[in-house]
Amino acid sequence: MTNTTKQTVGFAGAFSVASVWFTTHAGAGFATGNQGWQYYAIYGIPGMIYPLISMGLLALVLREAMIASQIIESRSYGDVMKYMYKPYDKLYILFEIFYYCIVLAAVGGVISSAAGMIQEVIPMGTALATILVGIILLVLIIFGADLVRRVATILGIAIIISGFSIYIIGTVETAGVLGETISTGYAPNGWLYPLWRAIIYCGFQCVAIPSMVACCEHLRTKGSINLASFLGFLMNGFGVALAVWMLVGFRDGIVATESLKLPTLYACQQIGIPILFYFYKICLFCCLISTGVSCIFGIVVRFENVLFKKSTGVMSNIMAKRIAITLFCIILCMLISTFGLTAIVAYGY
Repeated sequence: MTNTTKQTVGFAGAFSVASVWFTTHAGAGFATGNQGWQYYAIYGIPGMIYPLISMGLLALVLREAMIASQIIESRSYGDVMKYMYKPYDKLYILFEIFYYCIVLAAVGGVISSAAGMIQEVIPMGTALATILVGIILLVLIIFGADLVRRVATILGIAIIISGFSIYIIGTVETAGVLGETISTGYAPNGWLYPLWRAIIYCGFQCVAIPSMVACCEHLRTKGSINLASFLGFLMNGFGVALAVWMLVGFRDGIVATESLKLPTLYACQQIGIPILFYFYKICLFCCLISTGVSCIFGIVVRFENVLFKKSTGVMSNIMAKRIAITLFCIILCMLISTFGLTAIVAYGY
């Protein structure tokens, strides 16, 4: 990897990688507002500021992971973690365990929520809807990094348009409440504990490392990696911050109506603009599918060149390996999805 800061892939190439981070992050908890509420909005002013700090730290971590990936010329997060943990490279197993746990939790939430959305549109049983979600994830994962980047870019743009529209309009609608919150210094839990919660949030969002490493092979300079990291910070940091500002503005109503599971939906209903409800549905479904794809793809890349290395039969084919690994992950996540989204966000993460 060259040390020059010259950008050889341009904005589009960096944006596609930043979109992989954004779409990994923007899952069920993000789109519903469940994560933003539990980790930031309930803490008042600190929660309105800390998303930028949290995502700024994560941007630096992802930058180092991508640089390490290019130095050792590996797309496997296992190799990258071993390199980054040197001279204590055996500690990479800590990240391995963390990643398995977070993927089960995140994709479990994705499957649970996406299946429910499909049932709202097409009358069918839960089992059939869950299988349909699994098929969608399978098809989008098995064709490799190029398709994952393209899907992430398309879904990322859809999320930005739909989600940010809701957040900006909601923030404007509650400007008076936000002004009062700031003027009174509203911070019911002080500043240190909310900071700890923000660090925890940053920690489990490291789930983006494997998918970023797997999709950054075309970022051959530090300049292009810096650009991708910065664009990712803008998308993720301000995405969470805007969502939190909106939720803080609606906090009294959210608590009074016990809309803690789906606070963003409550905000859409209170704003009273019908099109925002459809924006919410579009944003939610795009977030669900994108997170499922990114999380599982990181595991596929980790093991597709490790498992069945000596096989001379059907499992010697890379596509067969991807299908087998993806199906195994999806089945496990289906089992986790039975716990429901709120329990997964509150306890699993």
